[in-house]
Amino acid sequence: MSDKEPKTQSRSPLRLLLFEALALGGYLYLRNHPLADTFWDLNFRTNALIFMTAYPLLFVYRWKVAGGCLGMILWPLSYVLSLGLGISCYLWIIFCFYYLGSPFFKVLTEHGIVLGLIFALVYFPLLEPILGVSKKYFSFPRTLWILLFSAFGGFLGYLLGQFVIKKVGISPVNQSHLFLLWLGLVFMGAAVGALGAQRKGGDS
Repeated sequence: MSDKEPKTQSRSPLRLLLFEALALGGYLYLRNHPLADTFWDLNFRTNALIFMTAYPLLFVYRWKVAGGCLGMILWPLSYVLSLGLGISCYLWIIFCFYYLGSPFFKVLTEHGIVLGLIFALVYFPLLEPILGVSKKYFSFPRTLWILLFSAFGGFLGYLLGQFVIKKVGISPVNQSHLFLLWLGLVFMGAAVGALGAQRKGGDS
């Protein structure tokens, strides 16, 4: 079937503009924040600029270039952009914990490699479709469907983490380990939910 062409051509630029506007808003917020001179704020501002650059490039590649001869030539670039965008999304999550004043902010930075690998399970089946940069494009209703299933899977992962902690008897003193366990199970549950929604919903 040659159904890849209509799907790539049907990508909505409104989704691109939405997330670019959100990233720009985050960048402007960071520029005017009282703590804008600290080390991590500088990292977050740089991350916002990387997102605003990598995201539209990957979006346009999936939309207009992928599938043809030029797409094969530029495939290594799309791989780099996808990897960079995934890392950027993970840093946005760290940014949210940082500005919420969460004590688990340092846990996300100290265990970045492990959590980054787990985060990849969520990025490809969930965040890429939401951003509109997955190889298969999903319409807005299908994206909401995927998001709903993913949220349900993440909630089940949270409940599973609670059950495991009580069953195994992990001490609540080590909050960082509890947080890692919970977050890992939430990510995996969300990934399973997103994949299930994509398979169940068929093509759209």
